[in-house]
Amino acid sequence: MTGRYEVLEHTADVGLRLTGDSPEEILEAAAEGLADLQGAWFPGQGQDVPLEVSAADLPGLLVRWVDEVLYLLESRDAVLGGVSVRQVDGGRAVGAVRLAARGDREPESMGIKAATLHRVRFERGPDGAWSADVYLDV
Repeated sequence: MTGRYEVLEHTADVGLRLTGDSPEEILEAAAEGLADLQGAWFPGQGQDVPLEVSAADLPGLLVRWVDEVLYLLESRDAVLGGVSVRQVDGGRAVGAVRLAARGDREPESMGIKAATLHRVRFERGPDGAWSADVYLDV
């Protein structure tokens, strides 16, 4: 993955600024950034679980993707070992996340509840690079 993320400070939430060469890399960086904030990023571990979300636009797709990754981590008591987004097209993202049982790991959690639509953006710059911001309710 070549997508990257940076943590954004906010008074009531925490944000991620995401960069990449494609929309797929943006979503991959979002999953990695979320897991890192949750203390649940363990690269290379686990089994692939298919993931598909849809939304009316790219910002909505980003929020849905982050919410679904968060749901999978919490509902399966799992850590994230990897993420692969195969396609972002027509309001749909298709990929997989690699999940491993949390086991006796005690991840440091920020208590993230959900991604928000507040100040979300997902766009391609004049140089062709993609960037996005997403804020997480803590």
